[in-house]
Amino acid sequence: MAFALLLACAVVPAVVGGQNYRVRLDTRAQGVSLRALVTDSIDASLVVTAANGGLETPDGHAVRCGATAFCYYTRPGAVLRGVPMTTSASVVVWGLGTPGLAFRATGRLMADLGSDLVWPGTDPSAQLIEGYLEYERAAIIARAGRQLIASRLEPMGFDGGWLRYRWNRAALEVTGYGGWGLGQASALVATSPALNPLDEWRPRDRQLVAGAEAAWLYKDNVDLRAEYRREIDPQDHYFVSERTAISMGARAADFRVSGGLDYNMAEARLGSGDLTVTYMRRKVSLSGGVRRYRPYFSLWTLWGAFSPVPYNAVNASVQARPTEWLTVNARGERYRYADAEVSTALVPDLQDRGWRASAGVTATVDPRWTLSGTYSLERGPGASGRFADGAVTFAPSERIAFDLYGGTMARPLELRYYDATSRWVGGRGEWTFHAQRRVWADVAFVNDDRERPDAGASSLSQVRLRGGLSLVFGSGADRSPLPKARRTLP
Repeated sequence: MAFALLLACAVVPAVVGGQNYRVRLDTRAQGVSLRALVTDSIDASLVVTAANGGLETPDGHAVRCGATAFCYYTRPGAVLRGVPMTTSASVVVWGLGTPGLAFRATGRLMADLGSDLVWPGTDPSAQLIEGYLEYERAAIIARAGRQLIASRLEPMGFDGGWLRYRWNRAALEVTGYGGWGLGQASALVATSPALNPLDEWRPRDRQLVAGAEAAWLYKDNVDLRAEYRREIDPQDHYFVSERTAISMGARAADFRVSGGLDYNMAEARLGSGDLTVTYMRRKVSLSGGVRRYRPYFSLWTLWGAFSPVPYNAVNASVQARPTEWLTVNARGERYRYADAEVSTALVPDLQDRGWRASAGVTATVDPRWTLSGTYSLERGPGASGRFADGAVTFAPSERIAFDLYGGTMARPLELRYYDATSRWVGGRGEWTFHAQRRVWADVAFVNDDRERPDAGASSLSQVRLRGGLSLVFGSGADRSPLPKARRTLP
């Protein structure tokens, strides 16, 4: 059924006279195993006291006891196996009889072919990411259908209309859009059962979204933008969100400046903001900046009731190319959370700051061999992590490439009580057997350890297999051959 749908997208435009089309297909699948946690309980009278003074089950699992007659704990579950498969397609059709009119669509089909059906994100099995008609003439661009827009106020999808007008003389662009919104960070509507972690707290109807943006683009050196967006519940006519933002980018000589700020009008509070200055030369690039991050939640959710506080950070990065074959980079950031204004008498010395740093190197020994590596550390309130990986790439020709890679990652779960360490080593091969066709395969050995001071510790080793195929084809009207060369007179 998946290939029949994708084939229809490609064939239908081809059989209609006068139309041209372009189709890109990408199919990939992998096999992976995982071990989930299982919640269990035990009668409080059966709980025993461990040597460290904590409460445990008779077989050594740490428990949480309260006012009820039962105590609760988690234990490693059985090994589950998933085989997620994704087929995505992008289609562009033009030559529809009206100059400047085109149709664009992107969608995907997903399924878990494993016996346990545990892989997330495969429901629903068919998703339309974008699908709209576009009309472009002179200074006007208009779109109608399902669309995704990139914005300072986070990317957003909606079903509706979008219109942009460019006034070249004043270097101004004005954009307006409106329709029925999709779920936050999703290609699904908010009422979809797949987005149902809060059950009855979900909105009953799709939200109405409307927004506008104005931009001033001066000689490709200055980009100033202002945006406004609101979402409304269609049944109660209450605001779900109302936000505005400004952003800018400018360059002069070897310097680049970019930044922006958003404001939550519905809650009358400042949102996230940042400012970055970059100095760029041929062999070195330096960057420094400040940023403030505050998580954003729509008014219909419960998360805003927890009053999350923002954090402020300063960062710096450098990328240098001391030789033609060596590139090194490093980045560091220091951050601190704002005062949560809560009482912590039992734990007076709470940690409210942290830092993160990373460094990497890439060496192109010759056109066929490339070596790369990355190392990063992070220390924060109640958590820490480290990551390291490396890879060797061998490309004997433009059409064939092989990679050998490995790495390790350590991260805490449940505030250091449940530490996870993963290690992996693998290889990948890729064959571009045509300018528009590519196939690849990947095999990796992965070991995952979950460390705990009780019987809940577990380890899982596995071999992961992945593979994919990419195809691009069309009518050929957008890639006509060059005319024959003609001899010029001396």
